[in-house]
Amino acid sequence: MNRDGGTTGHDRESPPGPGRHGARAADRALDGLLAAAHRRVGIAVHDRIMGQGGPPELRDPDLALDRMLATTYRQTELAVTTRLDRETRAAAGEPRAAQEPGAPVDGALMRRPAAVRLKYRLEALRIAHSFGPVGLLDSLRAALREARRLAELLETGTAPAGARDAVRHLDARLAQVRLPPAPRRRASPVIGSDYLAAVEDLLAPGAEQLVRAVRDVRLLFGEELVPCLVGDTRTHAARETDGAGDGTAVPGYPLGADVVAQDLVDDLADAHDQAVSLCRAINDVERACTDFVGADLRAARLDGVQLEGIRWDAATAWPAEWEPLIRRASLPVGGERGVLVVAAEPYDSVVSADA
Repeated sequence: MNRDGGTTGHDRESPPGPGRHGARAADRALDGLLAAAHRRVGIAVHDRIMGQGGPPELRDPDLALDRMLATTYRQTELAVTTRLDRETRAAAGEPRAAQEPGAPVDGALMRRPAAVRLKYRLEALRIAHSFGPVGLLDSLRAALREARRLAELLETGTAPAGARDAVRHLDARLAQVRLPPAPRRRASPVIGSDYLAAVEDLLAPGAEQLVRAVRDVRLLFGEELVPCLVGDTRTHAARETDGAGDGTAVPGYPLGADVVAQDLVDDLADAHDQAVSLCRAINDVERACTDFVGADLRAARLDGVQLEGIRWDAATAWPAEWEPLIRRASLPVGGERGVLVVAAEPYDSVVSADA
């Protein structure tokens, strides 16, 4: 207090600062920015090198610089990763997806350099098609229809023989569902993120969720629903192996069978949704492998590259020595003005991309 009864500067309280929690939040934000920048620089360097034909043959002075740059990169990655891991362990209960800023996002493959997408297009297509077995969606839709038919029969409480037939048909439909293979994990390159690894990272989560969903459906069907309705509790595959006939229907409907059937319908609908999401991811890969409209491919090496099926337009820049051949081998895409697709064989007449 001063003599006038006022307050001095020492008596007035200062506004609260950011505090310890604010500083930690700022540190986390900075760590995230550093990690994102580090990852993008690595991807850009890797894609640029691979798009130009791979790492060049280094001479003695360059070898020393190469080792120094690689060492610096690894040390920076270790430092950033250590900080992020420390914060991640402190954040209990945080979902796994939120802890992985490097997870693929929509359009991530299309943002990679066109020369890299072109170089690895056949390998990427093979990976994508291996994750989507032929008839996957059709078989799941057929199984879902049979499950709904069975649920309706159990809900009405009539025709036990019809329910028995529905169980047999659903069993056969589930046996026809072909699941994608277990994802293969590729070794991380020294610099950046490998393009084919990015393709698998885009497809693997959806494939794993689909496999779990279908296995849950088969478990619910085989261990809960079938014992309720059929005397022979073996599944379609087991009966084929043993060479035995069908089971006999249990008279009437056990209590709760309709609830189990509806749970099966819900689980099958979830598996179908997972399959749809996986097919969308596969379509994204296929688009990245075929859509080169407006792309700059002047620096790309086309020797030995399969160009059939590639879509391009007047804005696409090809290597000068390849452009005449590509124009002769291209046809207009129906319904898309100015877009051409590279065919299997060249044609006598040249098709203009401006047509």
